Amino acid sequence: MSSSDLSRRRFLQFTAAAAGAAQFGAFGDRLWAVPKAAIPGANLGGEGQALVVIFLRGAADVLNMIIPYGDADYEAKRPTLASNLADGLLKLDDTFAMHPALAPLEREWAAKLFAPIVCTGSPHTTRSHFDAQDWMEFAAPGNRSVREGWVNRYLAASETPDASEFRALGLQQLLPRSLRGQYPVLAVPSNSGQRRAGKTLDRFEDFYGDGTMLEGGDNMMGPREDDAAGVVNSGRVTIETLRRFQQIVAEGERNLRIREKSAGTTTVSGTSYPDSRFGKALRTLSVVLKAQEGVEVAGIDFGGWDDHAQEGGIEGRMADRMSDLARGLSTFAGDLGPLMQKTTVVVMSEFGRTVRENGNNGTDHGHGTTMLVLGGGVKGGKVHGDWRGLADDALYQSRDLAVTTDFRDVLHSILGNGLGFESPKGFFPDYKPNEVKGLY
Repeated sequence: MSSSDLSRRRFLQFTAAAAGAAQFGAFGDRLWAVPKAAIPGANLGGEGQALVVIFLRGAADVLNMIIPYGDADYEAKRPTLASNLADGLLKLDDTFAMHPALAPLEREWAAKLFAPIVCTGSPHTTRSHFDAQDWMEFAAPGNRSVREGWVNRYLAASETPDASEFRALGLQQLLPRSLRGQYPVLAVPSNSGQRRAGKTLDRFEDFYGDGTMLEGGDNMMGPREDDAAGVVNSGRVTIETLRRFQQIVAEGERNLRIREKSAGTTTVSGTSYPDSRFGKALRTLSVVLKAQEGVEVAGIDFGGWDDHAQEGGIEGRMADRMSDLARGLSTFAGDLGPLMQKTTVVVMSEFGRTVRENGNNGTDHGHGTTMLVLGGGVKGGKVHGDWRGLADDALYQSRDLAVTTDFRDVLHSILGNGLGFESPKGFFPDYKPNEVKGLY
């Protein structure tokens, strides 16, 4: 292909994406045509399981989420951010408590569906958001030759002939890197179920037909320099698949509104999803899961967690985000009902933040973090992980939480116990994972 032909193709890709974005929202990395391939029992109406991967972009301050109030060094190192039980923390054990903004998850904690795993993370020393996110989503810290996401590798390794076209979804405008690779995944814009989206699809189909889409995005999800992750199996834009998705969501929403009106509540669980991009994505995912269309994996990004300043303690910007996260997760779990036993949600972030607060009522880039696991046979109601305290000699480089549980061990445990998938040799490049003891 000549350089002029390549330039023309890129121009057409860009203009097509822009035309769709005007009313439908940017379609994101690509709209994938999903082949007939899924693992046995992938439909939730059968024995299949579902996995939802939520990435908190920006490096969430986990010490302000699952708070070590019982640690002797905690308050001294966080004089303005620190909280205690008298401030309304929700006690989990003698060391840890949840931030009050996470109160909606008390129900899941009591039901033993919710399990935090402290001191998790990548062994790599980087404090770069982009590198850390890439290496965690590729599950290959430091290895720049790996350019396929760990979820996509799972999809490819477990592929069998009978599939749902909705096996794998990205519930947002840009496909998360964990879902990118050779196995086709459907990227679904957040307003794809709205009535006006149908007209936009008509215009998009007339204008562009079956071409591919140009990568784009923001909030730490845009293209990287020399980004080979964008050079993956492009597939074809499947307008019919998106129309079918719209139909499923529309029908599910109608049924949900009927139940809501009858019960006088916002959802079948009696609670409401937050009116945010994150809340709307979870509501849409719940509708599709309950429609039993064979969704097996879904990815959702939640950005904005880079709190260098004005982070806040009991109240503040981070507390608002935590409330959004907890309300969304708890409502999602209640909304799914019995299907939650077949669904695993994992919440992760690229790294943690400094143990000591900085001079701007915030925290800086750190190392160890905390992963949250919800549902799917997890042994919840307990804080997991190897906690070594906040004394200087227990910290990484005397400033950050140490990583005592490799994040790949958590992913390996979830894949094995939540999806019945035994990670083959080499699935996690340069690493042999171990089961996280007691998590399942």
